[in-house]
Amino acid sequence: MRPFPALIVTAVALMASASDAAECMHANDASEIAEGSLSQKTFEDANGRPEKAFILTMPVPTCLSGADESDNVKSSTTIHIYSSNDAVSKSIKKFVGKPVEVHGSAFGAITAHHHAPIVMDISEIDQI
Repeated sequence: MRPFPALIVTAVALMASASDAAECMHANDASEIAEGSLSQKTFEDANGRPEKAFILTMPVPTCLSGADESDNVKSSTTIHIYSSNDAVSKSIKKFVGKPVEVHGSAFGAITAHHHAPIVMDISEIDQI
């Protein structure tokens, strides 16, 4: 009997699970960082009116954890980004179509105006 290979496989699987859990973003933590490709898409609001939103599409899914039920997202490859900082908000559009890194505070989508499972109020955006 050779338990050693089975032990290695089990250890690797456990480490992978632990690292996935460590990758979760924390709701309402202003120091979160996400990377991906930025696009601007048109959606419909609850009344069927068109509205545009900036969507960050990540190459690897992330999750979100928080105290509120809406802040617990098991897996998403998209984040709806916006900025409450006027200077940052005005700069977002120039990054459309580019790979970016954003910094900010994430939370779970709760309204018809949120167009991805995770929403992030960004304080910084940079091309990578």
